[in-house]
Amino acid sequence: MKIPEEVMKLVETPEFQRLRCIKQLGLANLVYPGANHTRFEHSLGTWYLARRLSLELELQEEEAMLIQLAALLHDIGHGPFSHTLERIYRERLEFSDHMEVSRSVVEGKIEICEVPNELPDILNNLGFDPKEIGELIAGTHGKKYLRMVIHGDIDVDQLDYLSRDAHYTGVAHGIIDLERLLTVMKVIDGELVIDEKGIEAVEGMLVARSLMYSRVYFHRTVKIAEGMLIRAVEYALDEGELEDFWKMTDDRLVVELEDLGGYPGDIIRRIRQRRLFKAAVVVSPEDLTSEEKRALTSLYRSSKKRREKELELADRIGAKEGEVILELSIPELILSEPRLKQVEVNVVLKDGTVEPIAKVTPLASAIKRRQTPRWILIIATPKEHIMKVREIWRNVIFD
Repeated sequence: MKIPEEVMKLVETPEFQRLRCIKQLGLANLVYPGANHTRFEHSLGTWYLARRLSLELELQEEEAMLIQLAALLHDIGHGPFSHTLERIYRERLEFSDHMEVSRSVVEGKIEICEVPNELPDILNNLGFDPKEIGELIAGTHGKKYLRMVIHGDIDVDQLDYLSRDAHYTGVAHGIIDLERLLTVMKVIDGELVIDEKGIEAVEGMLVARSLMYSRVYFHRTVKIAEGMLIRAVEYALDEGELEDFWKMTDDRLVVELEDLGGYPGDIIRRIRQRRLFKAAVVVSPEDLTSEEKRALTSLYRSSKKRREKELELADRIGAKEGEVILELSIPELILSEPRLKQVEVNVVLKDGTVEPIAKVTPLASAIKRRQTPRWILIIATPKEHIMKVREIWRNVIFD
């Protein structure tokens, strides 16, 4: 991978180098020991694929460079442990997610390092408007085919992370026909579409993406570890002992929480030593009534209600505050997760007509209906409380 001089100017900034210290898959390395890759190499990979795709699409030089810059900087605003703490963004910060932070950093509205943010000046000197690049990152750019390269149903971000995550976790389910996918994309009527001859490659990607969510991203142990870290951060924020956590790197946040002692320190020691809480209860959608599913949806949407239930459960079984956690994965809300998108890509047929892929292949429709993941609720606690939780959880959660 040979990086042009103009791109290297951005790579060498403190903001981009910071990504070396943020793991791509958060705490997934507790389950998959090889998953230590970072947002740094993912961002470089996404840039590389954007360059490859711009050549395949025969984009004009200015548009080709525009999407390369957006691809390179699309994750510049990620906080520690990547997506793990993003639910706190929506509840406690002025940002809705890392993409909004990325856009603000690129446009020079905020600083994420302890030095002045030079990204806007570098972009301006290269002849590009930081605001336009921010629009591409946020998915609001006026030209649909350009924003779809960065923010589409099959975009360069997904192409890189699926290939990279499959490689570093060793999960064969995530392997995709990357070369084929790059060559079957076209621009038709201002929209990025797939040539009919590439349907099999797209089907393979959709299957890979769905299985990676079940096998890796929503692995029970990974979600329990992430839930523990989230509770430690929430506790520290409630006590007023943690500021600007979203600007930190993984190691910095771990040290800050460990130094606080008490509950946050204990959680960090547990994570370091892999003494994680155990799954006392794992609930599938078919185990619940419609009314119970609605109750869980309410907990999903309100961290206050969720924490009240956690406290009540802990109190009823004689556990300490924070020793019972609820991890929710409501099926109808899964598609709102930043890492999972709906299957709506269009296909150009041999006669020139364009149809949604769900009409062309039944596999796409089946993937949309597939339950991802297969659990809807996990209640985790130290192993000594497991049996007590199992006895009373339903009365507490659905009271």
